[in-house]
Amino acid sequence: MCFVLEDFSTDTATVRHGEPACTRCQTVIAFNPKHRQCIIEHSGAHILFDPSIDHTLEPCRLCLHPAPLCKIYLRKTKGWAGNIAINMRASSCSNLVKFSVTVATEFSNSSPCTNHPLHCPYCPDSSPAVWSYTFHKHLTRFHSTASLEDNETIWAVSGLEEERMKQIWDDRLKQPLKACRKAQCPPSVISETHRTHLVLK
Repeated sequence: MCFVLEDFSTDTATVRHGEPACTRCQTVIAFNPKHRQCIIEHSGAHILFDPSIDHTLEPCRLCLHPAPLCKIYLRKTKGWAGNIAINMRASSCSNLVKFSVTVATEFSNSSPCTNHPLHCPYCPDSSPAVWSYTFHKHLTRFHSTASLEDNETIWAVSGLEEERMKQIWDDRLKQPLKACRKAQCPPSVISETHRTHLVLK
């Protein structure tokens, strides 16, 4: 299960300490940290379709907090490939989880969200990462002379991706409630008095 709905009435997420959770949904949605892509997709759907999200604040795709409050740093991995990875020690985020940046950049039907952290080519090397979904807002805000068209391949979302992400947005509260495992759920017990009452009736 990707995530579970904890409560339908609360306005504030109250989940176990250290458990990733959506910071925007009124229904408490606690993510299963084993399914990291669900965190990325759910937050990405907020960024694309939630009218309360201020894109100029460059919300983090993991926790949706504004960029100044949440910083993701990248590093190059060892080896000949030298892939880009999350610097877990330097990064700060309430929903920080380790995931493959390379995989996150690629669209697939089972993993449609391509919102990923990247190093802005116009920022100093020591700067935190920016996110592809809001990269055009970052350029407009901090690098007004940079061409949006020249960087469109980074921030543009395809029609198919937008369609799949809209479905995730529409279905975000349709996940089943957390249920105990069958072995953990004691069977219903009917008292002898109640059984006798039913037979006589």
